[in-house]
Amino acid sequence: MNYIAFKNGPASGIFAGLGEGWADVPKLNESFEGLRWSVVNRNDRDHGSFVKAARSYSSTCSSGELRLLLAVCTMLDFAHVADDLAGGRAWQDITIGCDLRYRAAIAACVLEAP
Repeated sequence: MNYIAFKNGPASGIFAGLGEGWADVPKLNESFEGLRWSVVNRNDRDHGSFVKAARSYSSTCSSGELRLLLAVCTMLDFAHVADDLAGGRAWQDITIGCDLRYRAAIAACVLEAP
């Protein structure tokens, strides 16, 4: 999955689920690397805003969304957050409950992880 398909696919729902101000972040970037830089920079500048949003969203999202959220966290260099949200088991049964679009988005995250 290329970045355009990623940002217009299931990942758009993940970023919208993070709350105010996060939905447009993927649209403002043209690559996975640009997205990573934007999120890390904003998280640092806003004192952990991405981490707080991910923790909050993880308690309300569906099981498929949670698995993609864990993959997105890992791709964005927040693997420690993914492990914490999943009780140290972020990659156990990572695709259960996911349709093909979510699986493709998870695979893209794995390929683009630092």
